[in-house]
Amino acid sequence: MNFDDLKDAWANDRISDAGLTMKAVPTGAASSAVTEIRKNMRRELIAQIGGLIILIFVFVITPKNTLSLYIAAVAIFILIIQTVYYFFRFSLFYKAIGRCDLTLKQGINKIAYELELNIEIYKTFNFCAVPLIVLIVAGGSLDLGSTSLLLVFAMLAGAQIVVMFILKLHLHSRYGRHLAELKKIVEDLQSEE
Repeated sequence: MNFDDLKDAWANDRISDAGLTMKAVPTGAASSAVTEIRKNMRRELIAQIGGLIILIFVFVITPKNTLSLYIAAVAIFILIIQTVYYFFRFSLFYKAIGRCDLTLKQGINKIAYELELNIEIYKTFNFCAVPLIVLIVAGGSLDLGSTSLLLVFAMLAGAQIVVMFILKLHLHSRYGRHLAELKKIVEDLQSEE
């Protein structure tokens, strides 16, 4: 067989498409979910910064004794450091989902995984921030030197329980629906393979 015969055989050979069907990824649903997630993250950032400024303002204008001043000042410092760290992590996620390719199943799967991870990080952030906020508010409104330790612990426990329920509802309404939507898209794509 010479080279020309081989070329003709190759040109006339039919390619079988049986195993190579490509399913288009539904980018509309994924894109709208990602857009909503990013919009909610921007709102969260603005609300958190606004809340931190209000908290510092309340701390500055309320009278306090020396012990309350030190406790509240240390709590504010720790809260600011913690907030900077967590929002740095969230900004990395925000930028990453903006660059992710929504036409690939792996891209959508990665966003869903990262969103789920960041929801857990956000829960941890709030769980750690609540005692600091209670100490700042208590430091400004109570005389922590004469206040019963039992009262402070009761305030901390009560605040954690209330925030836990509010946070669960908030995360579900802001991010949970979109996470479920992304997971559904990934499941549909996996079931079609």
